[in-house]
Amino acid sequence: MQPLLDGAAKLKAEVVDLKERLRRLKKDQAANHELEAHDAQMREKDKAARDLESQAAAIDATVFDLKAVNPNAVATVDARTPAAIVASIDAQGAIVTQALRRLSLLLQADASDSRN
Repeated sequence: MQPLLDGAAKLKAEVVDLKERLRRLKKDQAANHELEAHDAQMREKDKAARDLESQAAAIDATVFDLKAVNPNAVATVDARTPAAIVASIDAQGAIVTQALRRLSLLLQADASDSRN
């Protein structure tokens, strides 16, 4: 991983030098083909540096995977059929409906008690 980062740093330093040269060429009003050649070379080296950095980041991510996962945990799999899942959802809906009815009755009783 470190050689990749070192290579990226070297390429970035070269890109900085190329940018300085490009500025000087623009200041000296050099020919367009010369400016384009320097610009293309600068972009190519910048892309290469970014590629090296992404390779190093990929290596870093695979080597230092610090997820908080229990390796001894048993994975639970839902083996119900779609029909069983729908029936479970329907049953839970009935429980919610019943709870809402009770809550409404309690609110009505509370409202009538507060009037008296």
